[in-house]
Amino acid sequence: MNELVCGDCWRRDHLTFAQRLDPAFIRHGSRSLCPEHRALRAELCRVAGPVHRRLPGPTENQAA
Repeated sequence: MNELVCGDCWRRDHLTFAQRLDPAFIRHGSRSLCPEHRALRAELCRVAGPVHRRLPGPTENQAA
């Protein structure tokens, strides 16, 4: 039971479409990926660039 399973494959096989879109089921960070999903992630990161926007800091003017 201690064997690593690809996180993306597990999500595809065990979650419904609605659950895959739910932020509660989205886990960011390091996890094991199969070679197919690792290559897909690398391609998406290379094409799309950064996904997250930088949030303004507490000292930056937010009321513009």
